Amino acid sequence: MNSAPKQTPTTKEILQIIHDIMVDKKCEEISILNLETVNSYLSYFVICTVNSAVQANAVAREVRKTLKEFKLAHKEADKTGTSATSGWTLLDFGEIIIHIMTPEKREYYNLDRLWRDAKRMEL
Repeated sequence: MNSAPKQTPTTKEILQIIHDIMVDKKCEEISILNLETVNSYLSYFVICTVNSAVQANAVAREVRKTLKEFKLAHKEADKTGTSATSGWTLLDFGEIIIHIMTPEKREYYNLDRLWRDAKRMEL
């Protein structure tokens, strides 16, 4: 039996998958920013707020596991494993950059304000 290969999902479908994982893992303040019109080399930021390093690790692990099957370009931004304890976990999937942040880091770095010219996406 020859099973057909999975079709690669569109970027919007991948963003929906990431959003659904974040909702499932009880993330707060989920923002999806389309940066294509304000930056030449970035496409999308997905930003969410978590309440603990344990929650950040769970979200990051689930996103990596789920997106692995799509064979997206993935750069490990932090090989030391300390990113979750720092309050900011960054996952780089090429055109999609995911920021998993504690409320303190989210407020301090305020990426939503920094990239306020970017178009917000609703899924």
